[in-house]
Amino acid sequence: MKLESSKIFEKVLERIKPQKPEIEKAREIADRFLKKIKTLGYEGILVGSVARGTFVAGDKDLDIFVYFDPRTPRDELEKKGLEIGKKVLEGYKVKTNYAEHPYSKAEVEGFNVEIVPCYKISKGSKILSAVDRSPLHNEYLMEHFTEKQKEDVILLKQFLKSFGCYGASTSVKGFSGYLCELLILHYKNLDNLLKAAAHEWNKKIIIDVEGHGKNYAQFAEPLIVIDPVDSKRNVAAAVDRTVLSKFVLRTRDYVVRPSHDFFELKEKKLDLKKLVHGRNLISVSFAYPKDVVEEIGWSQLERLTKIIKTQLHENEFFIYKSAYWTNEKRCAMIFELLSRELTEYTIQKGPEVWDKDNTKAFIEKHVDYWVRRSRVFSWKKREYRKAEDLIAMMLKVGLLVPSHLQKNARTAKIHIGDDVLKDKEVAQKYFEW
Repeated sequence: MKLESSKIFEKVLERIKPQKPEIEKAREIADRFLKKIKTLGYEGILVGSVARGTFVAGDKDLDIFVYFDPRTPRDELEKKGLEIGKKVLEGYKVKTNYAEHPYSKAEVEGFNVEIVPCYKISKGSKILSAVDRSPLHNEYLMEHFTEKQKEDVILLKQFLKSFGCYGASTSVKGFSGYLCELLILHYKNLDNLLKAAAHEWNKKIIIDVEGHGKNYAQFAEPLIVIDPVDSKRNVAAAVDRTVLSKFVLRTRDYVVRPSHDFFELKEKKLDLKKLVHGRNLISVSFAYPKDVVEEIGWSQLERLTKIIKTQLHENEFFIYKSAYWTNEKRCAMIFELLSRELTEYTIQKGPEVWDKDNTKAFIEKHVDYWVRRSRVFSWKKREYRKAEDLIAMMLKVGLLVPSHLQKNARTAKIHIGDDVLKDKEVAQKYFEW
């Protein structure tokens, strides 16, 4: 018997909706730091999901913004912002993180507290820094949301978490909390959203809650959700096409057979030996660089993966699939190829015969040449026959390796074929992806 969504939602909410003690604890910590900010002569505001009542139980992020006068020079905002953060979070281990500009972060009684400087601007004013929008987002959503819609946002976040697509970070490239809120606002409720995604979404989805009606062609992403407080911004810009496709497929499954399982975080049970055997896999792992923030670490690892793929391709290694991952302790990449080893020789393409001088030079150099159509060809010996040798060389000499990864990448561990199981964590991640 097919379950009704309303019954499923009700049951799931019993488990994931924050209870009064958790809400009160979050508010108490936030109020404590807001008072500290006030004693320093500044105005602070709590923004984000805790402020709006749209966080999933167990989520521990407290986003506290400190207002600065718009006339404040950027370098002064950054400097004073960090000073305020250190004073407010005194007694805790403070880290400096980076978005458009630096901000302070610390773990406080199980909560991740961020103290972020921003310019105080009004709706319609020029955005001076990307974070200036956050208080405006808060204001806009508090005006438009119903209590029922807040619950639907919590459910949508859990739905996305169940298959690893919640969060706009570089590591996920998925749906941000604010995007979830706008989607619920646009479709009125979660049930409508899931049905629309399953039956109506296509290659290009455009959602404009406020009907700004601007030139949507400026956005290249497959999902376009115009920011109600900034018509020049696509809130869904971070959503990767793969993540979007996973979401659509997931909603199609849900509307056909609704169940609680779509809101459960379940570890996949995989027979790794069976999956790995007979496949041309190469895994690479090395220590995470010291004192590098998560976003930069993920971004550089993504870049390195792309660089290696490009070099493999240019050396005629055909790549089926690749993936990368880090837990801020170690970095890992894995590549699956048609073949890890190539023949000793490859084709050397020469000039067309009409290019008399270059053809003559080519023939003199390559006595075993042949002609195909109007061009001469010969053989050349490969520099790298094994893909793992090419990768090892790149990492050892630091060829094109992003700066923060260069030192640790030189001593990377490389496993091939069935030996990738020596690093089960990496193999597990690859087949989960």
